[in-house]
Amino acid sequence: MAKESKGSSFIEDKFVPVAAAIGGQRHLLALRDGIVMIMPLLILGSFAMIIIQFPVQAWIDMLEGAGWGEDGHLGIILEYTFGIMSLVASFGVASSLAGSYKKKNGEAIDGIPAGILSLAVFHIITQGEGTGAEFLLVAMFFAIFTAEIYRLFIQKDWVIKLPESVPLAISRQFTALLPGLAILGVSWVLIAVPMSYTESHTISNWLNEGLFAGLRSVGLSFPFTMLGAFLEHLLWTFGLHGAAVVIFPFFEPLWVTSTFTGTTSIFTWPFYENNIWIGGSGATLPVVIYMLLFAKSKLLKEIGKVAVVPGVFNINEPVTFGLPVVLNPILMIPFILTPLVLVVINYLGTSIGLFPILDKMIPWTTPVFFSGFLAASGNIGSRIMAVVAQLISFAVAFLIYWPFIRTWDKINVKQEAGS
Repeated sequence: MAKESKGSSFIEDKFVPVAAAIGGQRHLLALRDGIVMIMPLLILGSFAMIIIQFPVQAWIDMLEGAGWGEDGHLGIILEYTFGIMSLVASFGVASSLAGSYKKKNGEAIDGIPAGILSLAVFHIITQGEGTGAEFLLVAMFFAIFTAEIYRLFIQKDWVIKLPESVPLAISRQFTALLPGLAILGVSWVLIAVPMSYTESHTISNWLNEGLFAGLRSVGLSFPFTMLGAFLEHLLWTFGLHGAAVVIFPFFEPLWVTSTFTGTTSIFTWPFYENNIWIGGSGATLPVVIYMLLFAKSKLLKEIGKVAVVPGVFNINEPVTFGLPVVLNPILMIPFILTPLVLVVINYLGTSIGLFPILDKMIPWTTPVFFSGFLAASGNIGSRIMAVVAQLISFAVAFLIYWPFIRTWDKINVKQEAGS
């Protein structure tokens, strides 16, 4: 017990403060904000994709014949939701990062001009080749580049100043002229022009084929995914939003890109979202089912009633903070262990061809089992095997949680009895 206490103390005293500092780092927050900003597009595009690619061939043929398929009227929604993700992320990251800095007088910098300039930079460095997920990492990289140059000009006061009599809405636009000239000039002279004489033609292609290709190979690997799952859930158990600190800034851009670029990688955003987050982080939906069917204590019964509807739609804060899992030495163990086991099961099952690759974006609130069926490609058999993968994952998660949640239930029964 002493060793366990020392280990827990070390994590609380050393690891958690460092993780909290990393989670509060302005560049990572900006990356997270950029990803969060594209979430409505992912959800809306996912609804359109479900309609267009609903796994009934007669339905697909009917849509195509009527001009409403992927290359028809409904495909327009996909083009302008999924297809503009990099543009939105470019604006979101730059505006968030620039807005996190302050001027000399302590006033917050207006980040919107930086976001607008970032859109221009993105078009320059890609030379209009695309705005979809394939350029997501490039968009984020140059958004940070834009925001840092912009805030430097603002903080150094290298701006055009108009008389105070000029309306603020107008003077703001002139404030962005000098930093904008520098940013666009650097992008054009040092980036777009020289790279046009290389085999890659643009810096965006050069980065995608070089630096970011290596980054993706690491980020889409089994060991790195296991590390991400471990860190995410470890942070959650100490009250930090593990997904916001680890998954959104580091992994989601890689997994979203993997989903939309036709990769053969097992690790996609639907893989993690639908096979690992069963009921939310920690795969806690089986815990909710236990509380509804088997719990003896009043606390667990009430939490089960409150948590069941959110849990079905992959929202698990009632479990995480109500049960609670946070700082609960009994439930922390399965909360961390379960996702790791699910990553292993689903990775191995997909590797040997038992389970299909999940490469279809669907709304993250889609209930389990429905989500597996809709997120998989291929025929009905493949989609059924995706549901089987989720059934196995659910059962394994339930068995892992069982002894721990049962122990916590007994403890609460005794406490409620006053013994």
